Amino acid sequence: MKTGWKPDNWQKQLLTRILDAYERTGTYRGESQRNQNIRIPVEEIFPAYDRDDVNLEELGAFEQSMKLLEGRSPVQILYRDRKTRNEFREFLVPARSVEPALYELAGRKPRREIHAGQVGVYERYRGKNPILDAFIDDQEALLLADKNAWFEPEPADEVMRTVDFITRNTGNILCRELSIALFGNTKYLEKHGILSKALRVLKKYGTCDFGEADFDSKKEYEDAVLAEYAVYENPTYVNFNGNGILVFYNGTRLELKSGVPIAVRSDRLSDIETIRVDSDTVLTIENLTSYNRVQTEAFQMYLAGYHNHARQEFLVRMHDQNPGIRHWLHFGDLDPDGFCILENLRNKTGIDFRSYRMEPESLKRYHAFTKSLNENDRTKAGNLIRAGKHTEILRYMLEHNEKLEQEIISWKEMNAEGTDV
Repeated sequence: MKTGWKPDNWQKQLLTRILDAYERTGTYRGESQRNQNIRIPVEEIFPAYDRDDVNLEELGAFEQSMKLLEGRSPVQILYRDRKTRNEFREFLVPARSVEPALYELAGRKPRREIHAGQVGVYERYRGKNPILDAFIDDQEALLLADKNAWFEPEPADEVMRTVDFITRNTGNILCRELSIALFGNTKYLEKHGILSKALRVLKKYGTCDFGEADFDSKKEYEDAVLAEYAVYENPTYVNFNGNGILVFYNGTRLELKSGVPIAVRSDRLSDIETIRVDSDTVLTIENLTSYNRVQTEAFQMYLAGYHNHARQEFLVRMHDQNPGIRHWLHFGDLDPDGFCILENLRNKTGIDFRSYRMEPESLKRYHAFTKSLNENDRTKAGNLIRAGKHTEILRYMLEHNEKLEQEIISWKEMNAEGTDV
């Protein structure tokens, strides 16, 4: 319907309501064989229509506007009394008469055309990496089914740009550094919600071996996801305790003494040229409380739950430079997630870590401190058992409905006098 006439605000409101309602019909989707009608009550466009204090001049202008629209479009005015035709009741348009007339009049495209046109936003990033490709496949499937994608086109482009950068990242980077690298503004990612949207993509399509249920809070989970790609909100530190020597590339030599724990900032780990461990045993510890409590002859390292990229690389280099280390041990919670962390540690480092103090005897000894398993625990235990991992302890947990936090063991057994490994 080509015409030089443009609808006024009331007419635009009505056209918008009609088109929104039309796009929810089977006629729009090509699924309905019956004649459908779209009805919009007059009060939805002019809320004061029936009020005693209505402005009569404004009311007259509104009715004249609607009659003009009726004369130039398929929209029909239905009256409360068909004979007197004094008061409007509602507006009606046959669904089969909407396209293309009302779209042209409203200056709007059918949603299916808008969605189809958005596919190109995603195609620009296809082939960059598997995570984005999986995300793109799902978003395009939504759009081609005439459904909304996760994000509007502009933020979608920024999200994919961010995900692509993060997944290609090879060095430690802080969130504000990431923001300025991508958008020239340290606060852009946070202010526009781009990082949270990128995290939604990474959580669903990334390769993390853990989920939100494995953490005490959503923030801890999201920090761990970003850490998988060496992205951090603030600098992180690697804590260790034991005898050895660290030599940095600039010649700095740091002598380590058992009983004097130290921490090195994660982004400085790559500056370490030599890692010498004066022990035949390395013990990684899941939780900070236990790390601070434990005193052994082993070289100890705080893992912080699911280990991140920095800790992984440090352990691998420690392994490669110290062939004299005969025992690689891990001490974690005696629950299914604790054993998932152990398997994650083994898989990501390629080191044959063995569990430490994570056996049925500990559950029996500290039965009074145990807790019941939840559904997530049972699911993880079942998955590990089917994979042939830690079957004895996990079957004991399932049979007795028990799990135990490692802090109980470190508190009860590993006092400052030291405990052998």
